[in-house]
Amino acid sequence: MKSWWCILQSDYSEVKIIGAGADAVDFALVNYSRAGDIVVTQDYGVAAMALARGAYAINQDGWLYTNENIEGLLAKRHFIKKMRNATHKHHIKGPRKRTVEDDEKFTQAFGQLLDKVIEF
Repeated sequence: MKSWWCILQSDYSEVKIIGAGADAVDFALVNYSRAGDIVVTQDYGVAAMALARGAYAINQDGWLYTNENIEGLLAKRHFIKKMRNATHKHHIKGPRKRTVEDDEKFTQAFGQLLDKVIEF
């Protein structure tokens, strides 16, 4: 009988098993990141922590988080959460289905970021 950890294998990366907890994976990801690393996330908080460590942060749609835009994004997230908690109506739709164009946009932006990182 196979153990569950035997299923998680990779020839090109290191597999980490992170404990349970609301933000355990987020904190582990940021703690493993170093200056110059690239972190792909849709979470503004994770992006802010990665930037503070000198890493680059990009979202799944190819949008680059920067020290210039993260503060406004965090403020927007806080405002939206406050508004959501102030009302009993929570009819917020989830994200739309990804398209081939979304993947192409990310690939292009990620490639440009890689070029930038490799230059340094």
